[in-house]
Order: sequence, then structure tokens, then C-alpha cells
Amino acid sequence: MEGKIKLKSYAKINLLLDVVGKYENDYHKVKMVMQTINLADKLNFTKAEQGITINCNHASVPEGEENLIYQAAELLLSEFDLAGGLDVRVDKDIPVAAGLAGGSSNAAATLVAVNQLWDLGLTTAQLERRAAKLGSDVPFCISGGTQLATGTGTELEKLDVQPNLDLIVINPPLEVATAEVYNYFSEEEVSKHPQLNKLITGLKSNNQEVILANLDNLLELVTLNRYSKIGALKEIVAKKTGRALMSGSGPTILGFVATEERAQKVVSELKEELNSDYKIFSANTIDVGVEVL
Repeated sequence: MEGKIKLKSYAKINLLLDVVGKYENDYHKVKMVMQTINLADKLNFTKAEQGITINCNHASVPEGEENLIYQAAELLLSEFDLAGGLDVRVDKDIPVAAGLAGGSSNAAATLVAVNQLWDLGLTTAQLERRAAKLGSDVPFCISGGTQLATGTGTELEKLDVQPNLDLIVINPPLEVATAEVYNYFSEEEVSKHPQLNKLITGLKSNNQEVILANLDNLLELVTLNRYSKIGALKEIVAKKTGRALMSGSGPTILGFVATEERAQKVVSELKEELNSDYKIFSANTIDVGVEVL
């Protein structure tokens, strides 16, 4: 295989996020329906003589050992004692620190790239097991699509569905720390858990009404109360779309609509109403996590 490969890594949203308990190590037990959408970063990987270098077009993305790309590359290079290094160029379109798993999807792409560039022959399941060492979203991001995630989010079950949902993605100029949100989460404040079985039934029957009625995110109890601007944004989006949802721990808000044309119209309206610090996209659901360009 030649020493270069170009990949797309797709963003992740949560169609449902439930917190069902806590482990002794303070990690939370979750049940989630995770979904990739067609918002992606482009990554160019090139074999190098030595070292791992990362160049990114987004100024706030670290280019050293703290980047998950670096950690993913180092994980496989070290485990298999591979000769040489890796140069990575990242063109970011997925907003940073947005609850859309941009960094995790980049790490997933890096695992795929190293596996292919060095002909390691690792299966998807084998890559996912290694991905779990990097972060709870990384295993999902390898194959993407629609998956049920349990445990800490790394135990995955691919759902044989293709929801084909049109949506709007609005990322406000705020950063929310996932660890902070989980730290402030209290089971005592939960009056009703998300209806996972109803959502899965809707997905399997491709019943859009049932799907939209059962989209839910328990972490909204924390984030919307601690960040009033995110709550206000959700209300604006809900009025325009009929169904709004926070993705992950926030701050990104999703708005679900009936058609792609309606999504584009709402995007135009929101761009006029909100300032340019808000990143606003139309998107739809897809059945892939990492894709060769």
C-alpha cells in the first residue's frame, strides 16, 4: 500500500441519552442511541520517517500529545512496534468542543489510517476495543451509523436501521465541559427517563412521528439549567422546527424538520437572527463513521 490515505471522519449526535447509574470508579452508566451525520472533517495521513506531526486549520486544536489523533497513532505504532511515523493534516468542519465528537471521530479515523497504511489487518471489532482506551465516543465513530451504546458508552450494538432524518445543527459560542455536566447530574432530579424501547421501535419501523416524539437527552437537566443561553437557544430552535434536542452534554442544539428544503430554510433564518459566532448547518443522518476519500 502506498504511504498516503485521505479519510473523512463524521460528526456524532445523540438521538437519546439516558443515565442509569454509576460505577464504583465514578463513571456513569449510560444508555444512548448514537448517530452519525454528514458533517465531517477531512484528514490526510502520510507515512513519515519518524515522529507524529499534526497540522490543523483550526487555531484552538492542539497539535501535540494532547490531541486524540496523536494518542491514537501512538497507541498502534507502539503496540505493533511499527517503523516510521505519521504526518496528519486536518481540515476541520466539525465545531470544536461542541458535543459532536469531532476529536473522537478524528481519533477513529487515525486508527483506521494506521491499520491500512501498515496493513495491520485489524477488524472493526479489534479497532473498537483499542479505541475504547482513547475515549467513550471513539469506538462508535469507527463505523458510525445508528448504534445503541451502553456501559460507559463503549459497549456497542449496531441497529439495522437508516432513520433518514433531516436536521439543523446550531453550535453557540460557548464551551461546556462534559465532566462538569456529569458531576452535577443528580438522579434525584430525574422524574422520567427517556423511552429507549419506544425510540428503537420507531427507528425499526421508520416511523418519523414516533422517532421525533422519543428523542430525549437526560443531560439537559444539568446543562440547560447551568447555561441559560443554551436553554434560550433550544426554545428558539423548537419554535422553528417543532422538535429541538441538545446533543451530548452540549452546547450544540439540534432541530429536526420534515425535509432537507425546510432545514435549509431554517438555517437561513437562524443565520439572519443569530450573530456570526454561531455555527449553523443543515445535516442529515448517515450510515458511516469513517470514509475513504
